[in-house]
Amino acid sequence: MKNSKNNILKLSIFLSIICFFSLNIFSNNTFNRISLDATQNSLYTISSGTKKFLQNIDESIHLRLFMSSKLVEIAPQLSTYANRVESLLYSYANISNGKITLEIIDPKPFSGQEDRAVGMGISPFGGSNNNDPMYFGLAATNSTTGQKNINVFSPEREPFLEYDLTRLIAELAQTKKPKISIIDNLGLEANSRIGKPEQQVLTQMKSLFDVEFVKDNVSELPENTKVLMLVNPKYYPDETLFMIEQWVLKGGSTLIFLDPYAETEVSINPGMPALNPRSDLKKLLDTWGINFNNKKSIADKKYALRTVRNIKGREVEVSNYPWIQVTDEGLNQNDGVLAQLSNIIFTNAGGLNPKDGIKFDPLITSSELSGLVDSDKAGDSKSDPRDLIKDLKIDNKKIIISGWLRDNLNSAFPKGVKKKTGLKKSSQMSNILIVSDADMLMDRNWLTKQNLLGQEIVSAFANNGDFVLNVVENMIGGSFLSEIRGKGISWKPFTKIVELEKSAEEKFLSKERELVSKLEKMENKIQSLTKKNNNESDVISPETIKAIDGFKSEMMTTRAELRNVKFQLRSDVDNLKTKIMFINIGLIPILIAGLALIIAIRRPKPKKIIH
Repeated sequence: MKNSKNNILKLSIFLSIICFFSLNIFSNNTFNRISLDATQNSLYTISSGTKKFLQNIDESIHLRLFMSSKLVEIAPQLSTYANRVESLLYSYANISNGKITLEIIDPKPFSGQEDRAVGMGISPFGGSNNNDPMYFGLAATNSTTGQKNINVFSPEREPFLEYDLTRLIAELAQTKKPKISIIDNLGLEANSRIGKPEQQVLTQMKSLFDVEFVKDNVSELPENTKVLMLVNPKYYPDETLFMIEQWVLKGGSTLIFLDPYAETEVSINPGMPALNPRSDLKKLLDTWGINFNNKKSIADKKYALRTVRNIKGREVEVSNYPWIQVTDEGLNQNDGVLAQLSNIIFTNAGGLNPKDGIKFDPLITSSELSGLVDSDKAGDSKSDPRDLIKDLKIDNKKIIISGWLRDNLNSAFPKGVKKKTGLKKSSQMSNILIVSDADMLMDRNWLTKQNLLGQEIVSAFANNGDFVLNVVENMIGGSFLSEIRGKGISWKPFTKIVELEKSAEEKFLSKERELVSKLEKMENKIQSLTKKNNNESDVISPETIKAIDGFKSEMMTTRAELRNVKFQLRSDVDNLKTKIMFINIGLIPILIAGLALIIAIRRPKPKKIIH
């Protein structure tokens, strides 16, 4: 009887193992294309915009995925990512109704397939004395001569995978790119004089559109212009202003980036700051009913970024009130151009104030804890930004940073300019988006760059570039990329910690300044006593020594008080970080272990059988 039970137990275990492996093999082969997306922004779900685009493309596109068979063996951490890339490409091909074909190629060492990979520009990586180089990239071609690559699928770009693939296909599917005309007084183009690269916003625009730069003294726009973009406009002659307003009065789509203090403006003289970093489009704005004070910047206590400043010779992390990160609360996400976007960073943005009766729809606003400050002081990189809040007047109203001007407008030049006449009022409703910060276009406001295997990998910590491309696409009429562009922003700050840091800083700021000022006075007195020694010789008098010793003693006490203030300033923040670490690292395992212990204790003991 006992042997029979043992045999049944062994057979049950054996059958369970067989069932386990059979189920895994079956699910792997049957459900390998099915996945569940539990991420916050649905990073792994193909958006409806992408599906609609793929179903309607007319151009035939051939995708070649070069993926070494030993990739997962040598770099197992890439296993999930490699499977996702392959799965997504298969999905694209299936959705496209035969317009997209996929070829998976294993470029083995010294093979013809490896020659194909190299010839098509796919970058090898991981090669050494012991290992052959590997390949993990994509080459795509259309029916003509167009080719676009992802030379290496970088894990850092995984959150942007759908966007990167869809944009690549969109570029190949376009037979003729829409023309964007730009008048730029900031410096988006590369500048070899000062070693400044082309800004990523411009790079991305060039990949999707036909971008043409226009000088600021022209009287006609390039033929077939779809969108006019003005960056930090100023010094425009009347002929240029007349050209712009006639474009606007005819309903021409216009994107305007103003700035009360363009910190990043490229100066005519290398190494010197710009002579006048302010935008000036007053003649047109006044006619359109939009007030923009180009001598005032927004300072925001709620959205302020923390940055490191050199203040009186010390590196100090402070709340930089004119540098603001506008999050969901300040973004009108009912508007399609802000769909999926989570944060946009502005540095020294101005305020937009429409007159009564003007149809101006706010798109991006500051918080209710904001006000306007002198833009010159806000833009001074050597000053302490905390000084700005002394004069900050807050009336609990949000300030408009960006908005749509969609109205019937009048001409600022009803009599024309230099014998040229035109419309005196709108023939079509205006389509203008105004943004009160031009610096937000620059790489420093939203990107980090790093070199990986010889390739420059760009990662976004804010949605600035996404916002600009969304607006341009919206104006042209092809906004399908807007749905996916902002999915993968890598910077997710701990908002509670940031709030505590700001609160603690404001709480102890006055005490810290008082002690620093006291410390500086004592140091100056010691230097003064040393220089003004009563004795004519180099020997310091006993009275001076006594006074210096007294000041030194007081100085040490002050330093101790200052350290204590800084310690108190950080204590709340450190305590919260400790709690978060405990919850993430310790609490969950403790709860699981405790639950297991309770189950073990409450488990009924087997009854003893008495023979």
